Amino acid sequence: MPEPFELHGVVHLVRPIGYRAHDLESLRVGIAGASAQTLFYHAYQPQLRYSAVTDLPPDDFSAWVNGVVQDRESAERLSFAVQHRAGSCAELRDALVAVLLSVPEKARLSRAAPDEGDFVFLEMDSVAVETGLYASDSVELMQHLAEVEPVVLFYHLVEQPWLEPERPSLIHWVEKGGDRRLADWLRRSLMSGLPLEEGRRRLMRRWRQSRLGRNVAEATASPEHERREAGRRAVAGLVRRITQSEWSDDPGHDS
Repeated sequence: MPEPFELHGVVHLVRPIGYRAHDLESLRVGIAGASAQTLFYHAYQPQLRYSAVTDLPPDDFSAWVNGVVQDRESAERLSFAVQHRAGSCAELRDALVAVLLSVPEKARLSRAAPDEGDFVFLEMDSVAVETGLYASDSVELMQHLAEVEPVVLFYHLVEQPWLEPERPSLIHWVEKGGDRRLADWLRRSLMSGLPLEEGRRRLMRRWRQSRLGRNVAEATASPEHERREAGRRAVAGLVRRITQSEWSDDPGHDS
């Protein structure tokens, strides 16, 4: 196995960049010139803002076009671009600009926000925060991921791979340790557009099912006397738990 992996959270420091969009044309200009941090904040940071919801709200761009400009068709196409063109900053930028360029220029200028409804472009600075948690293998990693704050999942599985693709990530560490199947699950789990907590639930369910299957296979391959001994231990443990439960429920028992 590679060296233990240190888990981090992240704090986002957000500030306006001094540019506002009033209509679809100025939105296009803003997206074309925006930094990777600005595009990421407006496209994917809502996944962290609304980590516990059942249905994830749309990204900031399509939410503004739909709710303020009231251009539902363009909003849906922008949302599709965010969800399906997330491979890199350049890919996302090109997809968003292409959607807006498909609207005739006259319409881009006329489809505008009301007064005080401009889209304010924001930039995000990320500050990594130590958690004190280390994973030495895949099992320990998944134990941590089941319990950490959503921001840890977001940082390692969404933000860092997108903003720093050249830097070794958690997924690379899992692959280096030989667990390519888990690496693939991690790669797909939270860039799927699911809310963070729902993505975590699905990931953990898949992981536990895979471990159950592996444990059954290992037990089947064990010698018969080892299987009998494991069965005796399991039965003894069950009897012990039942006995303790009955004893604690006995009204005549003085604790």
